[in-house]
Amino acid sequence: MISSNEMKKGLTLEIEGEPYTVLEWQHVEEGRGSANIRMKLRHLRTGAIIERTLDAGHKFRLVPVERRPVTFMFWDGDFYHFMDTDTQDEISVPVEMLGEARKYIVDNLQLDLLLLNDEPVAVDLPESVVMRVKETEIPKVGTESHYKHATVEGPARIETGLVVLVPQFISPGDLIRVNTRNGEYMERV
Repeated sequence: MISSNEMKKGLTLEIEGEPYTVLEWQHVEEGRGSANIRMKLRHLRTGAIIERTLDAGHKFRLVPVERRPVTFMFWDGDFYHFMDTDTQDEISVPVEMLGEARKYIVDNLQLDLLLLNDEPVAVDLPESVVMRVKETEIPKVGTESHYKHATVEGPARIETGLVVLVPQFISPGDLIRVNTRNGEYMERV
């Protein structure tokens, strides 16, 4: 058990009998000495994001989650196959378990697989991933537009199906770095 004073981002807590990872938290003091903890949480299994406000004195039960470093090998249409970096064992994960994270998983990507009672429940992606652009669309900008050529962005479809807004100079086949937290273009690699 931990108290709200020990709260930090990344902890996995049991809330209402379910495992949640702390995405954000804030200690809020209100008038007359009362205080609350506002948290933004992600359900470990479903990926659903919720917000909770609890009394500052609340105690939380930690959920023991094992992090295992893995490397993505291939997708067979139903399962994503990873190799455990430490043991060289193959781990198969169903598409549904990955949720939106699957849009960022490319060949040889190294990431952490989260296990709850030896069962894979989620992945922890790196902050950014280098991905290949499959196709781009030229943005339509009117002749009287005040935007400069280099600042105009258009949609690009990535090899995984993800669509990212990229500068006009990006072409099919280019490698780009994409932020996995918000899905935004960072740079050409």
